[in-house]
Amino acid sequence: MSYMDEVYFKRLNKDGTNRQDRIKSRKEKEFDRLFLRDTEYLVNLYRINGEEVSIRGSLQPNKWNESNLIGNLLISTSVAPFKTGDLLNIKQQIKDKVLDKLWIVIFVEENLTKGYQLFKLICLDEDLNVIDEYGNSICSKPCKYINASQSFMQDTIIRNAHELGYREPFTTRIIITQDDEDLKKGSYFNFKDRGWEIVGKDNISIPNVAYLYISERLVREEEPLSSEDILVGDDENFFLNGV
Repeated sequence: MSYMDEVYFKRLNKDGTNRQDRIKSRKEKEFDRLFLRDTEYLVNLYRINGEEVSIRGSLQPNKWNESNLIGNLLISTSVAPFKTGDLLNIKQQIKDKVLDKLWIVIFVEENLTKGYQLFKLICLDEDLNVIDEYGNSICSKPCKYINASQSFMQDTIIRNAHELGYREPFTTRIIITQDDEDLKKGSYFNFKDRGWEIVGKDNISIPNVAYLYISERLVREEEPLSSEDILVGDDENFFLNGV
């Protein structure tokens, strides 16, 4: 074994055997050692789907629409990539203020030439509680309620110069959450101290992510349909009492 093979060429090719690999390795090192050290958006990802981790990254506001709390998460390529639908607990400190929020991954970029991984997230800042017809809780899910005010303004005020007709405002309410088999069309749930029903569900567009179309429903209209046993004592039964 020669010095050239064992030492020289290993040192020469430590960042790759071609120009493309060397550029990619340089970008990865610059991101890990320089960018994450100086970025003002530095965050600590400490939990993925409930499992404890410790990952540093940069959570930046979306450039084209900051109003919906959409964030761009940049992390090292040495970290295992996330999947759409993953729930991330992220902590960020800005001066004396600490932000600790739950986010869901809605987009995974597959461009590996940047030297870092990019994911688009939505902040889940609300909770919905799915219940059955007897009022028993089935599941509780963190979610994001999409505000319809922006669409309302676009539909009623921002119009083309030649448009004179009236357009019905956008009234569909949408909730984004992690997909779950208990979130079915027709399910009833509590949200913001009010009753709602799922009237539509899209869990195909983004794997493991559910877009729920909801409609307000304060009172259940039908009788319970399940076979749950309801215990009735002799003193509570109208017919057995002979009244």
